[in-house]
Amino acid sequence: MSDEAMKTEIKLATTWFLAARTMAVADGNVPKVKEAAAGLYARAILELSEQVCVEAKQKHNIGDLRVEDCLASVRTLPRELGEKIMTGVMMIAYANREMHPLEVRWASMLASAIELSEEDFQRCCVGARVIATMLNPSSEESA
Repeated sequence: MSDEAMKTEIKLATTWFLAARTMAVADGNVPKVKEAAAGLYARAILELSEQVCVEAKQKHNIGDLRVEDCLASVRTLPRELGEKIMTGVMMIAYANREMHPLEVRWASMLASAIELSEEDFQRCCVGARVIATMLNPSSEESA
């Protein structure tokens, strides 16, 4: 992989982990399932290598970034990647089967930055629910 391709993937991974962490902490609780889901999603859906994921989480890449930086970065992504980020973030929100006001606000901010229509947003949410159910199937029994 070229240096430029590696930098591009690290930027995507950094954007993903910042968006995911923001959603994961929005309800004030970070269960291990949310952390694990973020890593699995990065590898399986975003197709990022372990090396890229580890590098993206290093302090020099993600340490000083803020929510505004994440929104600016998401805004520059191709549409397809933006929708994948949105789906993943919603998957994290659905991990505990409820959404808190700050989770709703973060989802709204991301959807606006990506410029998702209501229909596109709903499609991302359906995909996120399917993935969240597969990651935590026992939660269906408790409903």
